[in-house]
Amino acid sequence: MDLSNGKDTLIIRAADKSKLVYAISIANSLIKSKDYHKISVDLANIWRVCGYSSKEKFDKLFKQHKGITLNEYCKKLNPSCKC
Repeated sequence: MDLSNGKDTLIIRAADKSKLVYAISIANSLIKSKDYHKISVDLANIWRVCGYSSKEKFDKLFKQHKGITLNEYCKKLNPSCKC
């Protein structure tokens, strides 16, 4: 039984990482956008688009992976953004 739980955990981690990589690619596209007013709204909904069960879970995983929050990441890549 323990072996099965370990495999399940690895599969969940791999799925979370895939969703996070997808979310980062979407964020990068949004951040490069010229429509600064929509960036904030669209960034706030990335967690839904990528299939996370909650924004908190997404925020936690994003910060673990990148070391900064999504808004900090946005401001770092596009200082003129109002996100």
